[in-house]
Amino acid sequence: MGSWETLVARLRTPLRLPILYYHEIGPERGKHVVHPDDFAAQMDWLAGEGYGVIGLDALVAAYAGRRALPVRPVLVTFDDGRSGVLRHALPALARHGFPSTLYAVTDWLDGAAVPEVERYSGFLGWKDLASLRAGGMTIGSHTRSHRTLKKLPPHEVEREIVDSKRRLEDALGEPVHHFSYPKGRSTPHARRVARRAGYHTAVSTGERWNGRFARLHELGRLRVDGRESLGDFAARLAG
Repeated sequence: MGSWETLVARLRTPLRLPILYYHEIGPERGKHVVHPDDFAAQMDWLAGEGYGVIGLDALVAAYAGRRALPVRPVLVTFDDGRSGVLRHALPALARHGFPSTLYAVTDWLDGAAVPEVERYSGFLGWKDLASLRAGGMTIGSHTRSHRTLKKLPPHEVEREIVDSKRRLEDALGEPVHHFSYPKGRSTPHARRVARRAGYHTAVSTGERWNGRFARLHELGRLRVDGRESLGDFAARLAG
């Protein structure tokens, strides 16, 4: 598709496209933990309100002009690779046939020591990725060690971004096309490395929507807080 057709396709893309992100789905409600009942209610609400939950591959195709987006598109993503995503989130998503993406920290899949601040739940292992894939979830990278890329020298940034992709691809037997910056913090160098490594998208946080001309390696997301009500969730999406 030529540049003019791509421009026209982007002009048809909705102005406000939210990407939701979660960390854990579990019994202890908190800033980073959404209760399973609350998560299920949120997915039911999205379905009932006519939202079209799409995956990141569909988003990439839409921005390239290869497909149309639903009228009310939204994406669901999870950071870190926590155990409740398999146990609680996947069944709720599967009930509606919703696609989603989990960004895994590969050292944590290996069982490496997790910083104290991140120990509010357990983590998945490598064998769990197959179950997630079988349930329709896309696996992306959240680096090797979850260190903030802004604080690392260039060669360490490259290791974090590239090595995690290779590890995941070896385990899954398929390409890994999507990346999440730890703590949502990127740099021009990190974005260049992500593009060169072959990631089709990279997400930050930023508490912002994505518009017609969103940069695919600087996508914003909206964090879902486990302390908020379903009304808060609905209001967030209403903008």
